[in-house]
Amino acid sequence: MCARPHDEGTAASTSRAASPGRSLCRTLRACATRTFERLSTDHYERDVPGEEAYTQFNLQDLRRGHPNRIVIREFHKAEESRNGADWEWWFHSGGNGFGMRVQAKRAKRGGGYDLEHVVRSTGARQSELLVEDALIAGCIPAYVLYNHRNWVPTSATGRPVDCRHGAGTPTQLGCTIVSALTVQGELRGPRPSPAHVRDRSMPWHRILCDAPGRGQTSLEAAHTAVRDLHVRGRDVLRAAARDEYYRERNLARYSGSDAIEGWRAMPDAPVVANGQEPNDAEEAVLGLPIYRGLDELAQTPLSPLPDRVRAMLQGREAEQTDERVAGAIVVDLGTPRGDRA
Repeated sequence: MCARPHDEGTAASTSRAASPGRSLCRTLRACATRTFERLSTDHYERDVPGEEAYTQFNLQDLRRGHPNRIVIREFHKAEESRNGADWEWWFHSGGNGFGMRVQAKRAKRGGGYDLEHVVRSTGARQSELLVEDALIAGCIPAYVLYNHRNWVPTSATGRPVDCRHGAGTPTQLGCTIVSALTVQGELRGPRPSPAHVRDRSMPWHRILCDAPGRGQTSLEAAHTAVRDLHVRGRDVLRAAARDEYYRERNLARYSGSDAIEGWRAMPDAPVVANGQEPNDAEEAVLGLPIYRGLDELAQTPLSPLPDRVRAMLQGREAEQTDERVAGAIVVDLGTPRGDRA
């Protein structure tokens, strides 16, 4: 990330992030701190670029800090189709690994995010396209949030904690990650709250902070962390479907049949019949076409990398998964442990 001329702390941390042999965890922690500080300054100066700029800053640091472990391939896209474009993240050791489809969102001055964004070219919600595209590509869908405000997350999973790579500080919340299913669940509510999404996110370095002594390789540990994130998101989505069931029941009880028919006509309202059990309401939502393969993905083991990812690793022309993917980041987690310390 480019440092401002007067920001000596950021310049120094940028130099440290680029030093050889640093762990990915340390680099992601440094990226989070710089994102936190930069976004705070940008809001203060009222000169705030879009998500793509902060993503490019972080990609630059990852590329410089780990040229022997990270391959980044950017795809050229028409400007109208970028619209907060998605990135695929692939983590591997040898020929096996797993993938994520990630959408970045920066916090506004007040701390909210544009989670309800509609893609003009299709008229579809960006969050729905993210989930649908990710599941088709066999990737776990997630959001990376760029933040600039201190807060105390409601979940222990989301709080900054000490690890062997450094102390947990509020600036570690500068880059957090949350399941796209958590966003989907929040958007199904009557009054979506960006704060609820933020509080369920966790510092992104925790995905790649390997834990010696747990009997897992770094790739296995990262896979477990990402699958846990996915499962928590699925549970939030299930809970949202259950809440919808009870809202319908209360509307029918207190407002009459006319009100219930009006509510059913609202966008994204699940098909729930009177007298249906809450569990059936959950299945009605999770059975929607955009969630096809959601549960199977949570159980998918580490698998051989797709041909398009292998092509990137071999320096060959890489196939663009779909028109909305802006690029791919392939991370080697099979390096000697000394490089991860």
